[in-house]
Amino acid sequence: MSRTVGGALLVDGASVHRLAKRGRHNGRPWTAATAWAALALLSGERVDWLDSWAISRLRHRLRASSASELCWTTRRRATVHRMRCWGKDTGLLHSGVSALRDPAMSELFDLTAVERAADGYVRARDFADLVTTLGLVEDRDGDVAVRVVTDDAGYAVDHVLTAAVAVDMAESLDTRESAAGLRILEDLLDAFRSDKTQPHRRVSPQVI
Repeated sequence: MSRTVGGALLVDGASVHRLAKRGRHNGRPWTAATAWAALALLSGERVDWLDSWAISRLRHRLRASSASELCWTTRRRATVHRMRCWGKDTGLLHSGVSALRDPAMSELFDLTAVERAADGYVRARDFADLVTTLGLVEDRDGDVAVRVVTDDAGYAVDHVLTAAVAVDMAESLDTRESAAGLRILEDLLDAFRSDKTQPHRRVSPQVI
């Protein structure tokens, strides 16, 4: 987040740290549709919004990717809004630290659920209603991360993807959370390279 004061550009520290953590890699970040296809494939799910040639090419690129590269190439998966919420329920599909409230996710990442923040996804078409209904307010210091997914991204934002949770966790400013996210991403990539990835049972939507 940034703002201009007296002709000077001010950038908040959290934004600088998040950008630094992403690093830079060769190539452009993928489109939202490709990013979500990659995360779905790594989560063991089928992709029906890309043609067979595009999926084949994506599979090849995933096998050659590292966890940190994946964080870079999928960075356009959503637009992140830092907000604060007056409501008791943000109506977001759990991700990042909020996903740890699911015992299975907590066990997978070997982290304990925290109550300090809320993190999750919403479809672009539902964002305005969510803001109005729940009193969400833009706040660069807010503890609610609202990740808005474009309506043409392919992903319906109707169930949790393990790879998406891992990518969001990997971008955390908390060292333990970031390390856990990168570890799970590497595990998913290793399984994908070994052709061990099988379609998983969909995780039921979890609303914060």
